[in-house]
Amino acid sequence: MTSSETVTPEPRRLTVTTRNGPVSVEVRGAGPPLLLLAGLGSRARLWGELPALLARTFRVLAPDNRGVGGSRGGAPFTLAGAAADAAAVLEQCEAAPAGVLGVSMGGLIASHLAAAYPTHVARLVVASCAPRLTPSHRRVLRFFELALSRLAPSEAAEMLMAFAFAPSFADRYPGFVDQAARLWTLDPEDLPGALAQIAHLREGWDLTPLLATIACPTLVLAGALDPLVPAAATRELAAVIPSARYRELPEAAHSVLAEGGVALLQEITQFLHG
Repeated sequence: MTSSETVTPEPRRLTVTTRNGPVSVEVRGAGPPLLLLAGLGSRARLWGELPALLARTFRVLAPDNRGVGGSRGGAPFTLAGAAADAAAVLEQCEAAPAGVLGVSMGGLIASHLAAAYPTHVARLVVASCAPRLTPSHRRVLRFFELALSRLAPSEAAEMLMAFAFAPSFADRYPGFVDQAARLWTLDPEDLPGALAQIAHLREGWDLTPLLATIACPTLVLAGALDPLVPAAATRELAAVIPSARYRELPEAAHSVLAEGGVALLQEITQFLHG
């Protein structure tokens, strides 16, 4: 270990009680607060090593999404309810205003949070998400529903990895993709919550009016090769947010944070620190 490396402590687990039900949160590190909001069916563990890396300079809060992990039970999942959960986490952890980083469905929650609770969000980073439901995205959600309903959790996760990473990345880092599949594999008791998230999203959303009210500095990221949320959709989201900065990675797919590597992580960290 070199002197420039920093050891981050193991995360602490706490449960925040919200009007929608319990929310389990992993907390680690010190410094300015940073809330991580993950995607469909995701517990905090989906982030892998990212919270530990960010905890070198941030106090990182990573909740389990409503319906899975320690956030099972309570009110049915909605984007507005998930944003209210996130606001309650920031309030009860005395972490507002915070930097907020959301990916995929987590990007929708993060955007809703920044619009509905503007005093809670200092800076916003969202990746791989669309401002509204389109017919193509509806088919993607149906694909997820079928995969989760008809396959064993590990099989569904393995199949979904074919769409999460660009082929060139998956070929260079097969072990990383295997690890991502293990992290995303749902526990059986999380399946109902994940399917409830899909059901809500398939009902449709249009965040365009809310996006237009976001006032905090915003960085929007997309992978040019994303088959799940096309870059054009994420570009549309960025265009609605006043003064948002849009960044498209030409060789990345849906998992743009991982595919962007160290350089993108540094860019995100610098942006969040302002």
